[in-house]
Amino acid sequence: MRWFALPYALTALLIFFPPSGTVSTSNIVWVAVMLLLYYAFSTLYLVPYHALEFELVSDTRRRVFFYTIYSLMYVLGSAVIFALPIIESSLTAQGFAPIVSWRIALSVFAALGFICAIIPAFSIKEKDYVSESKAAHQPMLASMRATFAYRNFTIMTIGFLVMQVAFNFFNTAMLFYIDTLLGLRSSFATVVLGISIVLGISCYPLLNRLTHRFGKKPLLLSACFSYFFIYMAIFFFKNIADTIGTAPMTTGLLAAFAGPNATIGNVACAIALGVFIAFPIACTNILPPAAFADMAQYDTIKTGENKSAMFVAARQFVNKLAQAVVAVIISYVMYIGATDEYPTVWGVRLTALIAAVTIAAAFFVFYLYDDKGVVEFINEHNSQNKAQIS
Repeated sequence: MRWFALPYALTALLIFFPPSGTVSTSNIVWVAVMLLLYYAFSTLYLVPYHALEFELVSDTRRRVFFYTIYSLMYVLGSAVIFALPIIESSLTAQGFAPIVSWRIALSVFAALGFICAIIPAFSIKEKDYVSESKAAHQPMLASMRATFAYRNFTIMTIGFLVMQVAFNFFNTAMLFYIDTLLGLRSSFATVVLGISIVLGISCYPLLNRLTHRFGKKPLLLSACFSYFFIYMAIFFFKNIADTIGTAPMTTGLLAAFAGPNATIGNVACAIALGVFIAFPIACTNILPPAAFADMAQYDTIKTGENKSAMFVAARQFVNKLAQAVVAVIISYVMYIGATDEYPTVWGVRLTALIAAVTIAAAFFVFYLYDDKGVVEFINEHNSQNKAQIS
């Protein structure tokens, strides 16, 4: 983390400093190389970073709370980026050229990112948290085989992959669900996203209490169940909206955001999407990382070797693979039957149907996960350690 924090921040910034001021081959090469380096350095920083997360909290209940705070910080950090165009506009208003304004603003964020990345690298004493295990020295392929030989990990990894594919459909296609299917202004997607973020954060305390009482597996299953019905509702958006009401919305703040063709039913469906997607998104952001951390700790106790980085690397790979799969599927499916550059209604609806089938598969995979056995084993181990210390 100490070695790669600076290259991570620097390559993120250098993407926006191509050598030529006009479209050119050199600029294309520059951006391609910087992107490759950025993803390489981000991986080299983030894998040990997330592995350190696994080691910081050994109590399974506190771990869910830890990832709740982590998710909250991620949401707030993502929201901070919306200040970028404000900084750029202020600098442009003071006489700077737009490209210079953007680069100054981006430099500020890169510097902040570097500071935030370097703080945990120097402030956390890792050995305070990993004293009872030793680092794994197996070759990568052997370590990977040993990791995937753990049945629970394989189940969670497959389930996480399938769930992330379904979740990324929402992230990637939400704009088209609002625009193409409901006929609202694309900017209304910001309203839907805002509702889901605010309600999702509001669900965090409830999610922690429910996890303490029922465990992670029932909540993961309920999230998949919710996603399935939400995606099926998106597939039938037109029918549901027409049933709610076809009267036009002509006055009010929502009508101004929604656009001139907005109906009561269309706006109601869009708002309902933001409301009902909030809880499953909260589950998606918090529970799988906590489950992976549980399994890494379980494996460390069982084997005496710390393979947290391998667990993280597998999770990161699955996440990237899900994004790539969705990008390929959506870029093809949304344009089925298209005669121009715009997605078709049927193509957009079909993405929701594919996502529904995918999340149904995730439900059945997660059903096989033995969360109770993992947590009970860790809790028993922690209790024995406490008894020995006392």
